[in-house]
Amino acid sequence: MADDDEYMGQLVERNTRLNELLQNTAAQLDEERRLNLLTKNRVNGGYYMMSRAAEKNLRALQSANPTAALVFSVIRENMQIGTNAVTISNPVLAKILGKSQRTIARATKHLSDHAYVQIVKVGNTNTYVVNEQVAFAGSVGQRKAVFSATVVAHECEQDEGWDAVKKLKAIPIIYENERPILNEEYIAPPDQSDLDLN
Repeated sequence: MADDDEYMGQLVERNTRLNELLQNTAAQLDEERRLNLLTKNRVNGGYYMMSRAAEKNLRALQSANPTAALVFSVIRENMQIGTNAVTISNPVLAKILGKSQRTIARATKHLSDHAYVQIVKVGNTNTYVVNEQVAFAGSVGQRKAVFSATVVAHECEQDEGWDAVKKLKAIPIIYENERPILNEEYIAPPDQSDLDLN
């Protein structure tokens, strides 16, 4: 009888340690998930720099074409750090600045003509590269630019408003060390004998 009580006490103690280990592991996973969410899609560096000469050029731009200066400000505000590029349509620029699309088109042409930005066409939208050469590769007529850029989308461009967009269906991801479970295949629970319970 005493042996049974001692054995039960050991089981209770072992289960208590297992529960503590499980709770600790779950807490660590939750913290890692939280940290991953905080850093997901974050661009390193929240600042960009301009030289003194660039500041003088910016003042000249503000005097010569105030709307172009505003467009240039929106582009710099949204550009991807490291590539200095942003993909944004004229309707979105017009919506952000409260200007007509014709005014925006004239402003972006001014920026391009005066070498503030380089414009790369992406379908009906422009990618603006600020003060940086885009590297091209391939044969004539087949050249392409490959770079990352911030893409700015606005609800005014959507067929439906953001509120009407349906939730996407999730697609499971199978990682390298995993395999799918087919039909109702039985898989034994993982062996926990390698856990250090001391």
